Amino acid sequence: MSSNQRRSLFGRRPQQDRATGAQLAALTDAFFACEATMGQVAPAVRAARSVSAGSIPSAEWNAVRDQYDAVISQYLTVSAEGSPEATPAAVDACLRGFGQVSATLERFSAAHSRALNAGRAAIAGAEQADRDARVTATHALAALDAAAPEHVGLSSVRAAADRLARDLSAFDAASGLADRQRCGEAVIAAAQNVQQLLAQAPGLAADADRTIRSLDTRMDAVTTRLDKIPDVVSALLREFSSECSADLMSTPDDVRADLAAAATELDRARSLLAGAPDEALAAAEKARNRLSHADEALDRAFDRLTDLREVRRDPVEASAQVRFRVRDAQHFALGHGLERDWGSVLDAQSDRIDRAGTTLERIHPDYWSYLTQLRAVDRRITEIIGRMRDQVARP
Repeated sequence: MSSNQRRSLFGRRPQQDRATGAQLAALTDAFFACEATMGQVAPAVRAARSVSAGSIPSAEWNAVRDQYDAVISQYLTVSAEGSPEATPAAVDACLRGFGQVSATLERFSAAHSRALNAGRAAIAGAEQADRDARVTATHALAALDAAAPEHVGLSSVRAAADRLARDLSAFDAASGLADRQRCGEAVIAAAQNVQQLLAQAPGLAADADRTIRSLDTRMDAVTTRLDKIPDVVSALLREFSSECSADLMSTPDDVRADLAAAATELDRARSLLAGAPDEALAAAEKARNRLSHADEALDRAFDRLTDLREVRRDPVEASAQVRFRVRDAQHFALGHGLERDWGSVLDAQSDRIDRAGTTLERIHPDYWSYLTQLRAVDRRITEIIGRMRDQVARP
């Protein structure tokens, strides 16, 4: 009995029935090529689904994966050391399987190229955000280490550094493209904020001092305007019906409350200036907001008197301007075939103008109601014209 025949008794094929080394090497090359292709497509599929869940049908992709897994299983069996299945026919069958999988992957990639490209773009964006986040965070942490202790100790800097630490922890724990990109962008924003605050720190005290002095001057100006409000309120009550200024009667008290609050914040800002200039600036900004509120309240009172006098002098002129806008909108609707959509709406605006005029027929005309209604119609006309233009632009 020959040696080959003896070996076959123990489950090994005769030498002439086994694949050659060259055949097995070709099979290994086919395996690596197919695996490389799948390594490009599979991450793009996962990313595409993260961008748009329904962009790639699950059943179709699962079929591709099943075909791939089957040929990989076949390859592992054939290529195992000393495998009795390593026959030329089995190697050829496995090679054909790899070729079929490669063709399937090619067809799949062509059919879903748009979704896969979106997935690859998402991968690239996430990788770029990952790199940018780590680089920016490293620079910010280095800046904190190099900064002067009095700058690092600023409450705004401490808060920004704490936020950066929290965002870095969330970034390290994030999974999935969308989550990592979102967390990476948060890290970048937090790191940039730290660097910006450290860059501003040396000049904070001077900035806070200038701001405080500027707001002191503004407080004086508001106080001067407040002194004139009694005359304005008196003129409103004397010249017009009480309805025209009922909402302004609390203006003096409101402005005094704003001034008192602003003064408190400015005193606090001055006390913080030396040791915590960032907190001094924050207090000064609160004072600025209160002064802005006071200025707006004063503007409403002064403007009300001016507006009412103008309407009383020529109420027809006030309505004529709005009627012109209504007619202009009506002509636009007719010119673009939109009268069925907007004709009745525009007619209703003309009716609103007519009804507004009835408030002037009283013994004590309500000029403010009249003007308020005209302004409401004017805003509505602006909205209608904008919507009609959109319709014309998108037929």
